[in-house]
Amino acid sequence: MRTRSAVPVLMLVLASFLASCGGAHAAASDPNRPPPPKTTVEVDSRKTVDVNLFVLNGTRRMRLGLVPGMSTRNFVIPADLVGTSERLRFAVEVIGTLGHKSIGSERTFESEQELTASPGDELKLTLY
Repeated sequence: MRTRSAVPVLMLVLASFLASCGGAHAAASDPNRPPPPKTTVEVDSRKTVDVNLFVLNGTRRMRLGLVPGMSTRNFVIPADLVGTSERLRFAVEVIGTLGHKSIGSERTFESEQELTASPGDELKLTLY
């Protein structure tokens, strides 16, 4: 009885995987295509508590970062979230509220605001 070696099959699978990854990387780093402009949001928090800031787009939720109480922070919005729709929603979560028994175990945001956004915009958001 003759046994077949799995090495040729594995080499073929690995080669096709590397070729597909290399093609995607080459398309993403096309020197003729300029990088997308940065879209930023300046957050002015008038709250006395620290909050986490999220950007929501459809079913996606991405944490941009922490905004300490009574401060201003700047964030860059990921390019793949800008331009897929003309409006972005920003959500605020007070630090330490996730899982609190009066809120429940699901993430609930204290507030949400919606802003019109295009690639390259400099947005301003004030939290009260």
